[in-house]
Amino acid sequence: MKTIAHVISTIFQPLLMPTYGVMLIFVYTYFGMIYLPQFWRILLPVVLFSFAIPGLLIFMLYRMKIISDLSLKHRRERIYPYLITLISYSAMIVYYFRIGMPMWFLMIMAASVAIMVIAILITLAWKISAHMFGVGGLIGGAMAVTYFVERSNPFFMFMGLFIIAGLVGTSRLILRRHTLNQVIAGFLLGFLVSFLFVWGGTIV
Repeated sequence: MKTIAHVISTIFQPLLMPTYGVMLIFVYTYFGMIYLPQFWRILLPVVLFSFAIPGLLIFMLYRMKIISDLSLKHRRERIYPYLITLISYSAMIVYYFRIGMPMWFLMIMAASVAIMVIAILITLAWKISAHMFGVGGLIGGAMAVTYFVERSNPFFMFMGLFIIAGLVGTSRLILRRHTLNQVIAGFLLGFLVSFLFVWGGTIV
């Protein structure tokens, strides 16, 4: 059971959530038709700035023994990785702004930055689930895009996303990395911030 939990936690780790989000946008919105010729120009930067660069730098922190575990199970060791991710995500927003992405798309990325800022503040006093604010942000952003941009309700997509969220949350509990309250708080943080940011991006 723990092996399965580790696999789920790895596949749906927080650093991969923006990449999954952009891929969903290409599949479920008009975005895929309009920007398909620029697919790699849009996807590769999100992989680079939200996964590759933060992942490499966090691994370097581990090799330098600044953090003791790549899964960041100790609350006090999360500050530096969170700051690295925050800076890298901010650079990603600048890139997408310069190539003229629509406001609601920029707000998806801005939501990730806001979530990281809030998570850093929370981490000073309490441990919150990064996995869950990652998947919560994915669902909140996807829901806002489909409701306010596409004006659609892809039921099966949402059903699949909530099943994934349940699997991720259960995995974190099985691995004893978080309490139930930390899992729920992480999901609500990610979901609410992403939903509200993207919604705001559609009415600007």
